[in-house]
Amino acid sequence: MNDKIIKRMEQLERINSNIKQLDHEELAHLYELVKLHNEALFIIGDLVAEAHYVKDTAYLERKRIHAETVKNGTGTVAMKEANAELAIYEYRKEERDATTLYIKFKGRQEAFNHSLIDLRQKRSKLEQELQNS
Repeated sequence: MNDKIIKRMEQLERINSNIKQLDHEELAHLYELVKLHNEALFIIGDLVAEAHYVKDTAYLERKRIHAETVKNGTGTVAMKEANAELAIYEYRKEERDATTLYIKFKGRQEAFNHSLIDLRQKRSKLEQELQNS
C-alpha cells in the first residue's frame, strides 16, 4: 500500500469517528452528517482512483516482466512460458492485492453514497415536520 492510500485512509477513519458521535435523529447533526459523508465520498473517490492506478501499474509491470522473460528465455515455448510464470508470481500477487483494495474502496464508495441519500431524505423529512409544527 502506498503512502497516499495510507494518508487518505487515516483521514477517512477520522471522519468515520466523527460520524459515529452524531445523532441521526437531530436535525443539526443531520446537517453535519451530510457534510461529513460528502467529505468521505471525496476521499473515497481518491482512494478508488489510487487503488485503480496501483492495480493498473501492477498489471503493466507483470506483463512487461512476462514478455521480457519469454523473449530472452531459451528452450521450448512451454519452458519459456513456465519460466515467465515463475518470474511473474510476485507481480500477480501484487496485482491481486491491488484489485482487492480497489473492490473494497468501490464497495465503500457505494455504501457511503447510499448513506448520504438516506441522510438527505431523513433531513428533509425532519425539516418538513418542523415546518408543519
